Amino acid sequence: MPAVVVVVLIVIAVLVAAGLFFRSRGGGVAQRSVASAIANQAPALSEVDFKVEGATAHVFFDTRIPAAGADDVLTALMGREALRVFETKADHLPLEAVRHVVAHGKQGDASIQVTTVDVRTPAEMDHMDVPSADDIVQAGEVSTEEVDPLAAVHAMEFGRGTGYRGGGDELPPLSDELVIPAKVIEAVGGAGGTVAGMSLEDFISGLLRTSGYEVSPSSADGTRTARKAGVSTYLQFVEHVPGSHPELDEGSVDAFVMKFMGSGSDRGMLFTPKFGPYAIYEKERRNAKVKYMTRERLQAFVDSVAMG
Repeated sequence: MPAVVVVVLIVIAVLVAAGLFFRSRGGGVAQRSVASAIANQAPALSEVDFKVEGATAHVFFDTRIPAAGADDVLTALMGREALRVFETKADHLPLEAVRHVVAHGKQGDASIQVTTVDVRTPAEMDHMDVPSADDIVQAGEVSTEEVDPLAAVHAMEFGRGTGYRGGGDELPPLSDELVIPAKVIEAVGGAGGTVAGMSLEDFISGLLRTSGYEVSPSSADGTRTARKAGVSTYLQFVEHVPGSHPELDEGSVDAFVMKFMGSGSDRGMLFTPKFGPYAIYEKERRNAKVKYMTRERLQAFVDSVAMG
């Protein structure tokens, strides 16, 4: 076989393989659920106190626990956050003997135990002695400033994620995908109420009010301002219209930056039930004051509010 023919066949084979590879990464892949699309870095939620008694570490949060107790969603969230706090402390405290972490919340002024989680892998601190069962490590109190979920989520590093991966243009209701603790639903929808069918703007605005923000009335272009402790946040809401593309369009991405810059607010956040395009990462890299809370990021915001 002539050498030229061989070269041509090799080139064709490489092009076909490349086409199949990129196709496998593009359309035809089912969309991820919001609950499974978590941020690369967990919210920096403030704990009130941390101490260790023998083989058990205790993490005390300011999280309000309803009179009926924490539901399964809030219990799991607090257990996960307590373990995160422990792992952070293990970087600089002698915690090799700890086998269990207890998460505490508050009912009124009283602290109550919510859940206990096991330490999967004991922290390795080779340069420190292993404490005895009678040792108590007291880390002291952490700042108890006002809970600011917007600041916590705004500071998160979400990474590039996967965004929209093809499929139909219709998006299921967010209430079907977000994992929302009962206390959050009650705070927004009222006792015995629901958030099903609620617009994202009403849902987010309700969450912010329950967290102590002063939220302005909605403007004609779907914008509001949230204020707390002297800090203002410019809010833009872009709802998903049935039949429209499920990914946030780049026109809305650019328009939001321009509106925020003219608003005079300290930071800006766009909320949408749509998925986020690649362009949002470049916008956030260039301007640290803006954040796009797209579909795959909203669970982190709900978690941050639930821990308050």
